[in-house]
Amino acid sequence: MKSILFSILVFISFFSYSQTKYLYSVDLTKAADDMLSVELMAPKIESKSISFFMPKLVPGTYRYSDYGKFVHNLKAFDGKGKELSVTHPNDNEWIIKKSHKLSKITYTIEDTWDSKIANEVYLMSGTTFEDGKNFSINTCGVFGYLDGMKKLPIEVHFTKPSGFYASSGVKVSRSDDAHDVFNYQNVDHFYDSPVMFCIPDTTIVKVGDAEVLISVYSPKHMMKSKSIADRLTPLLNAAKKYLGGKLPVDKYAFIYYFNGEQRIQMTYAGAWEHSYSSFYSMPELPESYLLNPVIDMSSHEFFHIITPLTICSKEIREFNFNQPELSKHLWLYEGSTEYDAHHVQVTNGLKTPDQFYKILEGNIKASRAQYNDTLPFTEMSKECAGKYKNQYNNVYVKGMLISACMDILLLDKSDGAYTMNHLKHDLGVKYGKVNYFNDDELFGVIENMTYPEIHQFLQTYVSGTKAIPYQDILRIVGVTYDPATGHVSADPNADPRQIRLRNAWLGVCNN
Repeated sequence: MKSILFSILVFISFFSYSQTKYLYSVDLTKAADDMLSVELMAPKIESKSISFFMPKLVPGTYRYSDYGKFVHNLKAFDGKGKELSVTHPNDNEWIIKKSHKLSKITYTIEDTWDSKIANEVYLMSGTTFEDGKNFSINTCGVFGYLDGMKKLPIEVHFTKPSGFYASSGVKVSRSDDAHDVFNYQNVDHFYDSPVMFCIPDTTIVKVGDAEVLISVYSPKHMMKSKSIADRLTPLLNAAKKYLGGKLPVDKYAFIYYFNGEQRIQMTYAGAWEHSYSSFYSMPELPESYLLNPVIDMSSHEFFHIITPLTICSKEIREFNFNQPELSKHLWLYEGSTEYDAHHVQVTNGLKTPDQFYKILEGNIKASRAQYNDTLPFTEMSKECAGKYKNQYNNVYVKGMLISACMDILLLDKSDGAYTMNHLKHDLGVKYGKVNYFNDDELFGVIENMTYPEIHQFLQTYVSGTKAIPYQDILRIVGVTYDPATGHVSADPNADPRQIRLRNAWLGVCNN
């Protein structure tokens, strides 16, 4: 009876709202050969020709994904079921003629993990359709949008296998044993919201007023949601404290896929951040091997709720999925997030200062040995999907060091009263989840909030070509860096002010 009633409601919903929103439907019970059939009841269109797009690039991946490569047999129909003319000029675009008559679009979509199509889609931003086992759906890899209509709301109806649960950072609008319906504000919100369907292994933890879902798919049962939750809960409580006593979300989902059966072997671990969730693709290994890297990675992705999901430039806030223009400020989006992920652990006693020094030490060595240390970081950021894609991973290495140095300089200038964490809080208050900064103005904004010396640091070492003088900056907080050996350690001969600033930097007084 539930399923019959639900189907009637779905029909009424399609009939009633088809003029004002996207209405997608996917039947996961009919997956075949790693393919899904997708149907879109289109919103009303006034123009006589319109383009339907799949994304070329999505924010947070900084690599050309060209999701349109995985679409097959796309067709468009008018209200009487008559097929409309469609041309396909490039990988990600379909031009529909007589689109003012458009009623429905249908196509099949191939998953990216098992595809033989040459592509550069990251595993964590891809898709897998395993009949009866798991459907990992990064929405940008399954659903498209109509040109000029990104702001319209989207409703998606999933028919799911018996016993399956949908893990997502978005609350399900309607659900029964065989169906789930999700609603999204617009295309940006839609692509920011992955969902994983499988037999559930989930744990929910409360962190203040926030509900945090930990969802795990591990076919050999090597990893369990409770084990991750037990390790993640102290970190989330530390993050709450680090962020001023309250998490900036009411619900968050950590969605983990551990590869135990995939034909494509995951030789590396990856994760993709979202406003209310993060999705992880990793090899399936015993917990003793994976728990520590899982927690570090989860910490990084969680702190993306601040940058760039709260603080970002126009290029990110109003992202163009098919003619992307990237921002200069990956040092902030990825670098400061990586710094927060480790810094929160040392300031809350989850890592020792010596462990933190080791991370800094390793990053200094790696950034100088493996990457171009004189390439302006802002220039690399703008071209990280193309010209400088082989330099991209430096955003996690030198990018973290940039924030560490800024934190120390802010402590020095404020005599221990103001930190990088304070700066990001103040930027978040200024911009929030709606507004944005202009790329070329950010350094000036930061100077107005802090000190001229911070602007000078950014101009010289982030947009300039000079190597960061780690030895001089670390000395401010009584930490030595030996350029000959690369060793970073506390200076036993530090003076009282250096010790006081070092304690403030590492949160020693709070441990």
